[in-house]
Amino acid sequence: MDDLSFLDMSDQGNATLKAVLPGGQVRLISCRICPYMFLDKCPLLYHAFEYGLNGCLQASIEVPSANGLISLLRYCYTGSYLPPTADDGTPLLLPHVEVYKMAEDFDIPELQLLAHGNFSCQIEFACCVPFPPQDLLETIRFVYQHYSSNLARRQHDLVGTLLNYIISRFMYYNLGEDADFIKLATDIPEFCQDLCSTNMERNFEDDCAFHIVRLCLDTLCVQPCTRPIPTTSKDLSSEIICEEDTIISDESESEDTSRVVSALAYRTNEREDARNMMDSFTTTLVHRPKIPQPDVMEGIETLPSDEDEDYAVVSVSGLRTPTTSDELMSSPELVPTPVVDILAATGTDYTSDDEWTIVR
Repeated sequence: MDDLSFLDMSDQGNATLKAVLPGGQVRLISCRICPYMFLDKCPLLYHAFEYGLNGCLQASIEVPSANGLISLLRYCYTGSYLPPTADDGTPLLLPHVEVYKMAEDFDIPELQLLAHGNFSCQIEFACCVPFPPQDLLETIRFVYQHYSSNLARRQHDLVGTLLNYIISRFMYYNLGEDADFIKLATDIPEFCQDLCSTNMERNFEDDCAFHIVRLCLDTLCVQPCTRPIPTTSKDLSSEIICEEDTIISDESESEDTSRVVSALAYRTNEREDARNMMDSFTTTLVHRPKIPQPDVMEGIETLPSDEDEDYAVVSVSGLRTPTTSDELMSSPELVPTPVVDILAATGTDYTSDDEWTIVR
């Protein structure tokens, strides 16, 4: 992949291109780069070149690997990022996902589709050989580093393609006994959990179904346990990091398997619920009309009395029984009526009862 013979297609190249690797190392790619070759297919790379102190154009590009940058150059020069010796009978996955990532970063949709298609073809080719690709573990690490989020899974589908391929060839490659593969599953717990989730989606129909569950159980048991500091317990959130040491249970294998499967099913459902919540989130405002207050004085009648008393009896009739808290607060009460002295008001003497008149 590091063949630079395609640079001979242009005799006007005098720019310098350097690759800045993830570890911080800087590698010189070539001093014979022609930036004008990038105008049509990769304008962002063309604008990355600037004049240096010596008056020559130069650029330093952050890339996943030097070979990935060379593949991008080859695509801009020739229209294909694959070298002439690509069909040597050995399946490789990492070069295609690296080119896919660079095509995404430099906004080259055509190259992105081409790299994704070649990645799928290499997956199918790898299913026909008795040995795994030599860069399988590096490909898993790269894919989970850049495309493991929920949004990236839906948009790119690199994780799903890789998981189904690994499950289909798990027994043939004897991955359950591969120390490097087990270490990778331990280093990336999400990868191991995704294997079990994909195993469930395939209805445990593969021969490796039980072995994958056991792999997940074994790798999860050796995860480090982080204890909270007692003096900072007031700052802890509602979720406790870890309360007790991880203990390897001596229960039967069937119970362990069912427990792991249940946990993974819950995690899958939780992820789907969170995804649905993010996709369709609406808010509805509810208008509640104000409950009218009953008039207390409605239906109040003064009952006549056959006896002359110093007070009047007030009867409440025809009122609706309150059913809500607002109505209970406004319930009617007995209203006292002041007593009027008719004799004193009219100036009549109190000497005789015969002068009284009972009004009915």
